Amino acid sequence: MAHLRYRINPIDLNGHRYGVTIFIPKSLTVSPLKVQLPSWIPGSYMIRDFSKHLESFIAKPAGSKNKPIVVKKLDSHTWEIAAQGDVEVSYQVYAFDTSVRTAYLDQTRGFFNATSLCLNVLGASHLPCELELVKPLSKNSYDWSVETTLPARQVDRQGFGLYKAANYDTLIDHPVAMGQFQVVSWTSYGTPHRMVIQGLIDSVDQKQLAKDLKAICDAHIAFFDPVKPRAPFKQYCFIVNAVGDGYGGLEHRDSTVLLCKRDDLPYQGQNLKKHPAYEDFLGLCSHEYFHSWMVKRIKPRAFDPYRLDQKNHTGLLWLFEGFTSYYDDLQLLRSGRIDITRYLKRIEKTWNMVLRGPGRHKQSLSESSFDAWTKYYQMDENTPNAVVSYYAKGSLLALALDIKIRDHTKQKQSLDDVMRHLWEMYQLTEAGMAEDDFDRAIEFVIGPSFTKTWMQMKSDYVDGMKDIPLDSLLTSLGLKVALKESLPSEHPETAKQLLGIRVTTQQGWVKLTHVLDGGLAQQAGLAAGDYISSINGERATSGRLDHLLTQLVQKLSRGQAVKVVAYRHEQEFIATFQARSDIAACQPKQYTISVK
Repeated sequence: MAHLRYRINPIDLNGHRYGVTIFIPKSLTVSPLKVQLPSWIPGSYMIRDFSKHLESFIAKPAGSKNKPIVVKKLDSHTWEIAAQGDVEVSYQVYAFDTSVRTAYLDQTRGFFNATSLCLNVLGASHLPCELELVKPLSKNSYDWSVETTLPARQVDRQGFGLYKAANYDTLIDHPVAMGQFQVVSWTSYGTPHRMVIQGLIDSVDQKQLAKDLKAICDAHIAFFDPVKPRAPFKQYCFIVNAVGDGYGGLEHRDSTVLLCKRDDLPYQGQNLKKHPAYEDFLGLCSHEYFHSWMVKRIKPRAFDPYRLDQKNHTGLLWLFEGFTSYYDDLQLLRSGRIDITRYLKRIEKTWNMVLRGPGRHKQSLSESSFDAWTKYYQMDENTPNAVVSYYAKGSLLALALDIKIRDHTKQKQSLDDVMRHLWEMYQLTEAGMAEDDFDRAIEFVIGPSFTKTWMQMKSDYVDGMKDIPLDSLLTSLGLKVALKESLPSEHPETAKQLLGIRVTTQQGWVKLTHVLDGGLAQQAGLAAGDYISSINGERATSGRLDHLLTQLVQKLSRGQAVKVVAYRHEQEFIATFQARSDIAACQPKQYTISVK
């Protein structure tokens, strides 16, 4: 069968450029031949215009030194080629983005998602592909190796050479990393797993990582197939880039790419009970691994297939991301990586974060899902005031629904049964979920007697903007739920929440990054982007800010007004905070959750 062949060559490590060549046989060319680079990558719902990094685009007859073929650019990411036979398209891609979404190349490592490098030949995306990875010529990279889950066809001991993909969608779902790695390996229910880590200075505790990751992966596999646990892939790889400061993940069918701080990882001799960042890292691993079932296989119908040249809107991200966020923490508990106290603290953190966001009263979960492309993934200074996170509130909805199902069925069923049903349906049909398929799944699994309860929850918390009453739901489980008794005058972070501000420092100045609706700072006339010069006559610096903010709150509660000198657009102005006798009542609600 005719196939496309891509050659990826790290040609310029210092200049951060890959050379890419595509061989397109005559039998695959149509008139006119069109090629297109994706505008976004599945799992990250924002148009990113990867084509902006393409340089020196040339098409010519394959194997010939003839003059280049005429190329017409149709839009920012699509080209039309006047081809008459076999065609060779070549170009360079600038790659210097450390994120999990794009491509990177320097003297220490290489990484790419094919969505950033490999053009899609329109009309031929269903055909097999070959990918040739060329070894860099630099002496600094003589000991580099390749890590990817693409099936190898003919490679050397370091992994450079030919790989194969069933089609273009498969090609772009296998990220590739090159360089030196620390490797952690384990087996979960007969399936080989590994974590490969770049960017480390010291050796990680590989034994601890293998123990924890195996427990998490075992829990996920057994969750979806409890009778005869088996993974839906032949291998799985966590590709990790460890940096000084960073965090993120992107799911793929049998791998994930993670970005984390070096300090987040475990090292010999550490007391992991006092290492919450490692707990967060395991939560990230759990989240992306769950996606191997939920979104990479079970997916919204709007993503079936992905249309990579345009936005793919769905109102279901509260389900696919929010419910995944619920289970990533729950599986940490079930796998024994955290205890019940730590689990409740994680719920408490998410719950309080949602309650602090004014945007929860302006945007529903379904709207947040649908508008992810333009709002959630394009955050600005007003985002907290206008947006609710379908991750965070979606996870709270899953918790509430789980409690409701357990109560309705007298503990005989749970949300687990609904999720397994979705997995069974996918294996039968391999079809994407319609917007109302989750409603039907609940009715089928839990029964018609529960439908009214769910539809009311959906009306209130998915399509509506009501707060989820977790206080009463958690109390019904026998847990202790209480309002935090934290005085703004004693805790700087509580003072910032009361004032409704988020800050950073910039060239020695205190800058407001966000000013929340209804907060005292907004009432005083401050706005995001303002620079604070002084508070009550004292200069505001990063070292003094916490003290000055707690003093500000104390003065307001004692009946004193406070003046703040600030700059906006290089112009000085004074914002006056008026005394408030009810200042404690202005504080956003925050809860604690504990075992009685």
